[in-house]
Amino acid sequence: MSDAAQLLERHQPYLKYDSQEAFFADAAEIFVESPGMRLRRKGSSADVAVAGDALSLAFLATDPDPYPGTALKPAATDTVGVPDKDYRARAAALHVQPELRNVCYGHVIADRDGARWLQYWYFYFYNDYNLIGRVIKAGLHEGDWETVQVRLNAADEPDYAVYAQHSHAAGRPWDQVERVPATQRPVVYVARGSHAAYFEPGTKWTGVWFDYADGKRQSPERQRLVEIVKGDAAVRWVRWPGRWGDTPKGPLPQDADSPRSPGSHTQWLDPLALLDVAATAAPALVPADRPAPPAAPGVTLTRLAGGDARLDWTVVPGADGTLPTALTITINSKDEPAPPRTFNKAIDGTGGSVALEGLDPANRYDVFVSDVSTDGIASESVRRDLA
Repeated sequence: MSDAAQLLERHQPYLKYDSQEAFFADAAEIFVESPGMRLRRKGSSADVAVAGDALSLAFLATDPDPYPGTALKPAATDTVGVPDKDYRARAAALHVQPELRNVCYGHVIADRDGARWLQYWYFYFYNDYNLIGRVIKAGLHEGDWETVQVRLNAADEPDYAVYAQHSHAAGRPWDQVERVPATQRPVVYVARGSHAAYFEPGTKWTGVWFDYADGKRQSPERQRLVEIVKGDAAVRWVRWPGRWGDTPKGPLPQDADSPRSPGSHTQWLDPLALLDVAATAAPALVPADRPAPPAAPGVTLTRLAGGDARLDWTVVPGADGTLPTALTITINSKDEPAPPRTFNKAIDGTGGSVALEGLDPANRYDVFVSDVSTDGIASESVRRDLA
């Protein structure tokens, strides 16, 4: 193992997911191996390549040469897109494959002052910022690249960390960063759906809307680390100039285009660029009239004959007398390879029941439930377990 790889392993972040997260940091291959995934050029409905027929990371790793078997050179307007838009089902089917799930890409780069930085890049199949009961359709896009940076001092020990958060970033001296006990690994709280990285758990005002990063999901101890080494032809895809997804930026402030490759970001070769963003970012001031979150729902679970379950719920009105309008429900089992399954249920009263189907009577399940107000504010999630 190289010196760089050892440093990357030693200080690899511990990602703590939100209790109702539906997408997880997986291998970049998920975006070129899922059936039907297609590479297209802007303005054309013809496929340059599709999954199962030429499309692969190696196919993308040709810039500045043409794509294999074509006269087309990779362009910034190229996209790899999801044909059926069934993001959760596709991501879940890919996540169960051991070689694809829980992956982190590591990159070591010196800044203009000579200090070395450890960069950790994470790929998510979908940016599901619409995480609050489908009340607000905003901030949704295919593909999501996120990053965490750790700066090393002259003794190769960490002295600063920078976490990316949407178009912003936050930085802290190392002695103010939470770490895994008895290690030098930073703890990162991953926001539900948006995958922004935070130093502490909680509800975060982004300047546009709220991120939820409760850290309650039992998360993998670490991701499989893939070191990105300059000159390695096998990882040239990291500089592919196109977009990972074909989602265009919408009209709302939360909206964004599908992301570009890590190597297309300024901080890939200039890690101080992200530090500068963190140093100059103004605090996102929470509006004085910020709506209050609703009270968490009352929840009970009952096993039914055959192994399925019934979820009984109750909600209470807010201070203005209005009731929550939806529940967000996440079902997970440590006894199954599938990732947690999250769905939303519209409600129009103070109580009711939801059938939880497709459960194995031999398996244990943990279920997290939150509710959402008419303002689009989510409550804390509550956990219930099926033995």
